[in-house]
Amino acid sequence: EYDAAASGGAEYFRRACALQDAALELLRVAVADRISVISTQIQDALNLPKVPLKADKLEASLVYTRFHGISKRSNKLITIARRRLDALGDGSVAAVGYEDLLTLCRNTYCGAREVLLTSTVRNHMDILKERHGLVGMTRLASVFLIRLCTVETALYLDFFGDPDKRRHPRKAVKGSVQTNDEGKSEEGDEDKEERNQEAAATRRQQHNNTNNNNNNNNKVPAAATLASQILSEDSTFRDAEFQSMLGGLCSSLHRTIRRGLVSILDLDVLCQVVSVLREERSVANKSPTTMAAARAVSGVIQDAQERLIFCANTALHKEVVRFKPTPADLNYPGKFLGEKPKAAIVIEDDKRDSKEPSSTEERKEEVNDPSATSDPNDAVAAQLRVYESWFPPMRSVLRILSKIF
Repeated sequence: EYDAAASGGAEYFRRACALQDAALELLRVAVADRISVISTQIQDALNLPKVPLKADKLEASLVYTRFHGISKRSNKLITIARRRLDALGDGSVAAVGYEDLLTLCRNTYCGAREVLLTSTVRNHMDILKERHGLVGMTRLASVFLIRLCTVETALYLDFFGDPDKRRHPRKAVKGSVQTNDEGKSEEGDEDKEERNQEAAATRRQQHNNTNNNNNNNNKVPAAATLASQILSEDSTFRDAEFQSMLGGLCSSLHRTIRRGLVSILDLDVLCQVVSVLREERSVANKSPTTMAAARAVSGVIQDAQERLIFCANTALHKEVVRFKPTPADLNYPGKFLGEKPKAAIVIEDDKRDSKEPSSTEERKEEVNDPSATSDPNDAVAAQLRVYESWFPPMRSVLRILSKIF
């Protein structure tokens, strides 16, 4: 009969668990703790989040270069943990430790990125609103968020992506550390490797920023091109933790636009905002890397449409429901023939003791509009005369419906 105690099976199991715990601890220190340390160093160096960065310098700043510097080594370690997890299977007791480790690394990474980027994104939204107004800010902010989601997805895949599924593996940069077939570093200096990768990342980001500044009108196609380059069969970027982080960054768009919408009564401005948001949503929906931006834009569209409906109902109630016709408004077929209202009608309305101008007085200017006495061959003047002949409530309804259609 087999005796586990006599064969030493229990002791082997205890030692295996101890070795696994030690390995998980080393992976945690090398990935999660390293991310936290890098994030703290960046905050101290750039005084974040108290002093936001300028958006045009964001991609070339330490916020990206330092993370690019540790991405390659972190990805190797995370790949080891993931493959070990796949080998153990979901039903294994030992797999729980690897699952917890990967979850810890993802949460640490997403928390660090959110702390580093939130203040800069919000500050950029406020600056765009002050400089370009609500409509211009809506378009520029949407383009910025699409670009941000694309760049953040590329960085996330550098950390957690599957290197076997990347479409374009990163080429070796001159001066960086090369590895031989046995997986050993030729120079064996981890810090030097990190510095080389940071330098290479800085050069790439500066080159991208130069291209973006020279081609501001092509930002969305550039983002779409970058998205196609970083994606293949790797769906790691769909992780719930990462998508939640992107959603938090994109919520700044909803926050800024909503504060501007509550004070707008002009239907034309609201219609322009909705139109711009629909265009940007269609652009964001073209790439799976920018779905967080598309969801944020959809939420803003819903709020803008609610505000538009409210303002349209208010205008209809004022111009249609509460409309009180005057004899001049009912002067048909005289209005079709271009006849002016009789003087008796105006005198009768002038006898009112109301402090507010009467409806007839408000529309005397329309009757005496210069367009009515302009050149009969003028097409614009002829169209204006047609509008003047319409019954005012019908004119108001058609004008509002044409805007919100």
